[in-house]
Amino acid sequence: MGATACSCLSAPTSRVAWIDDACEDAVALARLTGWAAVCVALPVDLPVEPIALFTEATGRQRSLLWDDTGWLLAVGEAATIAADGPGRTAWLAREWATLSARTIIRSPVPGGPTLPLAVGAWTFEDAGLASGAWGAHRDGARLVLPRLAWWRGPDGRGWELRARRVAADEDHGVVAQDLMGPPPLVPHRAAMPWPPLPTDFTEQVEDAVALINDGAMRKVVLARAVDEPLVADDATILARLGAVAGSTVYAHDLDDGGLFVGATPELLFAAEGTHLKTMALAGTCPRGAGEAEDLALSADLLASTKQRKEHGVVVEHLAAALRPRACRFTVPAMPHQRTAGQLIHLETLLTVELRRPDHLDVLAALHPTPAVCGLPTLTAAHYLARHEGLQRGLYAGLLGWFSATSSRVVVPLRGGILAADRRQARLFAGAGIIETSDPEAELQETDAKLRLMRGVIA
Repeated sequence: MGATACSCLSAPTSRVAWIDDACEDAVALARLTGWAAVCVALPVDLPVEPIALFTEATGRQRSLLWDDTGWLLAVGEAATIAADGPGRTAWLAREWATLSARTIIRSPVPGGPTLPLAVGAWTFEDAGLASGAWGAHRDGARLVLPRLAWWRGPDGRGWELRARRVAADEDHGVVAQDLMGPPPLVPHRAAMPWPPLPTDFTEQVEDAVALINDGAMRKVVLARAVDEPLVADDATILARLGAVAGSTVYAHDLDDGGLFVGATPELLFAAEGTHLKTMALAGTCPRGAGEAEDLALSADLLASTKQRKEHGVVVEHLAAALRPRACRFTVPAMPHQRTAGQLIHLETLLTVELRRPDHLDVLAALHPTPAVCGLPTLTAAHYLARHEGLQRGLYAGLLGWFSATSSRVVVPLRGGILAADRRQARLFAGAGIIETSDPEAELQETDAKLRLMRGVIA
């Protein structure tokens, strides 16, 4: 069995000879190249739920992804790559390749995650955000080599990953001691005032429907946000979100001490080598009072021309983006119903065999999907930038992890920002608009999607 994950972040994990050797190799590489990094993996026993470790790591820059297959909790930053603008993902990919090539990797036991492993966060908008609810500044995209990460895989095995950037003039013994110590506390930037929220959602829907009927767009996804009083603490919120079946719980620290947190049903993709799985998730209705009513509502959802058309646009986009990158892929003829929390969705699962395992290239091709933006993508994105009146930030953006051989990326929906002082939360929800959309019905759909987080924070 592995060691138990350190229950006190102020105490270092024990050093062993192979870790000192890895740090010595990293220093030698740094002297040749100017800088390097070292990354090690140790087997450890980890709990089924990450809540206690997440809470203990408060103030150390955390990023959590947790679903029924396992979880990854990243703490601190050994190295960070950030970029803004339309070419942000391609730039990150080049810089990540350089960082990976300069990283000395060691793990004494086979079977763990491929190293180095990065966690990533993309805003919905290409460009970074100025001060506001998302902190003093939010880069358009970040890839972070975490200083410390705990990984619990689908087989229940646990791993502790540690990484550190290394300068050419450092002593390898000091590097090893620091590597195995706790990630430092990260000072928070001053919290900024939150911009006011628009209150004309139904009017926005009417305007969008008119433009769609005029042929300007096929679909656009309008989001709204609400500010609510925050009562529950972070641990309680995570525990409640962890009980939501069929979702991925995410929690990501902001630079002002705020926390972006939620439980999303939407996976952008999961990839292992050239094998990739993705989904179209569009078309939604609330669940009923019992199983019989759920079945009836599911049948109505599947039969709805409006919901099927909204869903079909997403499937088309995924197929068009993946076809030139795939040796083969399969698209089911019909969507199926999927329950997530108190909502029923239409879902189509796609399996793809890629020509090459370039997962960041796939990410750039797929995001944003018509499920969160619209179609044509650029037209819908420009419309949202002019008319929606929101800083979406990480909402409807991307959160995920990446290694040389595998990746998993989710679209963070059904969530919100917990303010740095934990007195209020800004919650987000959206609805897909097509030519037959009814403004009041779309408003009710967003209310149904907000219900989860409203209950979680109360």
